Amino acid sequence: MEGPLFTGRTWREYMKMFDLETEDIMSLRILDCPAGSSSFTPFMISGGADVTACDIMYKEKPETLSEKCREHLEFLTEALRRVKDNFNWEFYTSPDEMFEKRLEACRCFTDSYKKHPEAYVQGDIMKLPFDDESFDLVLSSHLLFIYDHRLDWGFHRRALDELIRVSSGEVRVYPLVKENGELSGYVERFIRERDDVEARIVTVDYEFRRNGNPMLLIRRP
Repeated sequence: MEGPLFTGRTWREYMKMFDLETEDIMSLRILDCPAGSSSFTPFMISGGADVTACDIMYKEKPETLSEKCREHLEFLTEALRRVKDNFNWEFYTSPDEMFEKRLEACRCFTDSYKKHPEAYVQGDIMKLPFDDESFDLVLSSHLLFIYDHRLDWGFHRRALDELIRVSSGEVRVYPLVKENGELSGYVERFIRERDDVEARIVTVDYEFRRNGNPMLLIRRP
């Protein structure tokens, strides 16, 4: 299967991989991009938060996205079974458990996508449909850095510039390691070239891929 998968993480995974505490972020304007079919936005909506999910796939109908999520999740789970030893099975004890929990996240997303269409915005990460400094916190997972063999430096730089543009505070990006567990070379290159922002690698309490606990934290001056 070519290209990024349309799947989603659970909101509990989001809290771990982005090093977040619910009470610290409920009052913030939050953007998740690309959000896929994660249950983070539904969870935050249920708590009354000002949260927006953005994804290039959000032009599709709920039923189409639900079907695509299940298809891609089945593909991912079967692939993980073949390379199980390359992953850390602490958060999830097995590929089957991961499948069930993330499928539930997909159901949660689909229900929220129907009930709260205003929270789900179709958009391209390289040209986001938001004004400058529209959000206090911007989250981006499982697109940048892990696909650096398919998405070149130009894509990464434009996407990161856009995420920073629409943030008035922080941008957090996860994961930073590729399939082989090595840190993408684009991470250090970005830190060197965008010296007008504070960008650093921090270690989070989540490691599904081996060596996969670094997160990029970017703060605007």
